[in-house]
Amino acid sequence: MKQCVILAGGRGTRLGSLTDALPKPLQPVAGRPFMAHLFAKAANSGFTELVLLAGYRAEAIEAFAQEEVRRFPGLTVSLSVEPEPLGTAGALAHASDRLDPRFLLVNGDTWFDFDWRALRLGDGAMMAMALRHEPHADRYETAQLTGDRITALEPRDPARAGGLINGGVYAVDRRALADGESSLEQQTLPRLCREGRLAGARFDGAFIDIGVPESLAAAQALAFPEA
Repeated sequence: MKQCVILAGGRGTRLGSLTDALPKPLQPVAGRPFMAHLFAKAANSGFTELVLLAGYRAEAIEAFAQEEVRRFPGLTVSLSVEPEPLGTAGALAHASDRLDPRFLLVNGDTWFDFDWRALRLGDGAMMAMALRHEPHADRYETAQLTGDRITALEPRDPARAGGLINGGVYAVDRRALADGESSLEQQTLPRLCREGRLAGARFDGAFIDIGVPESLAAAQALAFPEA
């Protein structure tokens, strides 16, 4: 795979007024816009093409991308802008003509520091999800992994202790996308799980999502690799 696709279209409502002027993927984290760390990770991992799925404040995402790409010779960046909020799966469907047959998909508000190249589609799988064991998994959906297949996706449970959580990085076969689906989390992933075509692999490494103020604050202390 040479193409990395970043989901960067959400409003980020859980961050409140922080996203009124600055979209969630551009919130400052450890001295840089959060998306800058994702650019560096993708480039350092050998990906040569980035596709940004933008929506809310797309003009800010585009301005950032045009400037940031200059730091990475050989890296190309393009935007697909939603005409209206389409959801995670809807944004992918809208950009389908830009997508390679197989590509890496990354949440624009999640940092999971492992070897992205090590996430691969197994035989018969249409998507593979990077999983991480979280000792305090009460605010996350969790996955049951049997061999290399995810056999169940379980909703958030305030009583849950540890579990395997979705790390926000996926290897995707473009044929996994289905007409009419708007949500990866609520529609696409459960469908593929039922069909036995959702693979999973556990990785270690620093993980955080910046979707709530507490985790955005905690992310400031992470050590990000140099660009």
